[in-house]
Amino acid sequence: MAPSKGISFERVSMPEYRLSSSSSEDAIGNASSEVEHQRKIKLALRAPLWNSPGLKAVIGFKYQNEEIEIDDLDEQDYNLHRNIGSQNMKVIGTNLILLKPFRTNKYLVVRGAMSYNGAYKSLKEVNSNYLNYSVSALLGIRKNADTEFGFGLSYSNTLNVNSIYPVVLYNHNFNEHWGIEALLPKRAALRYNFNHKSLALAIMELDGSRYYIPGVELSENRIEDLRMEVSEIKFGFSYQRQIFSLLWASVDAGYRKNIGFDFNRYFSDNNRDTIVSSDIPAGIYAGITLFITPPSIGKK
Repeated sequence: MAPSKGISFERVSMPEYRLSSSSSEDAIGNASSEVEHQRKIKLALRAPLWNSPGLKAVIGFKYQNEEIEIDDLDEQDYNLHRNIGSQNMKVIGTNLILLKPFRTNKYLVVRGAMSYNGAYKSLKEVNSNYLNYSVSALLGIRKNADTEFGFGLSYSNTLNVNSIYPVVLYNHNFNEHWGIEALLPKRAALRYNFNHKSLALAIMELDGSRYYIPGVELSENRIEDLRMEVSEIKFGFSYQRQIFSLLWASVDAGYRKNIGFDFNRYFSDNNRDTIVSSDIPAGIYAGITLFITPPSIGKK
């Protein structure tokens, strides 16, 4: 009962905040800088690749650009802040989703994805150090037209960090207006449909990014390849409305709480070989998304 996104453009901004960083190494030291704004732009495309009663396949492409703009960058003494404030972090990737329905009320979903995450200007600069890949599988059960649930596993290798965790799906319509949509531990949303052209959601979401940043000058005669790791939890609201035909708009706002903002040594046997730890105060975020719904799957 929520519209699918075939093509989407999203912009999310966070207002001014203070970025505080510290290191146990005296040569690197500690510093605080004013971030004028943090902006993230996302472009995504989903298209059907195969559609038959026995198998469905969807291919996707995404582009993300994140910018952290630091005040008085030219006068910045802290090398790390000067580095992240002078270049954008990018994600360029693709994914493939396969759905295999069975004769019973069960189905299997398999998703594979890969992307290049980091500080680069073009794909000509990237190598395997930027690579991120993942695979997930979920067995779903559609109990009836209003209820489905599922269980699965997700594995990822993000810039040399391996992780595997269980995934739980639960979708349920209480009535024609109220429903819940959850893919745990990533996201849970309480949905209210005003009508077939507008809806609102209360959302809790875990969000995060990892970026490869090569050749960072941390101090005099000290250069390291770093992995920037950012994670946060968001509590927000989203209002989605059909503008005309297949075009929809979504306005989002809420509260975010930073969980981690660390710079780790990339080439290390220890994934938590942290060189610099940073802290961001909790605050608000706001964003707007424009998206086009595919005609054949405009409603779930």
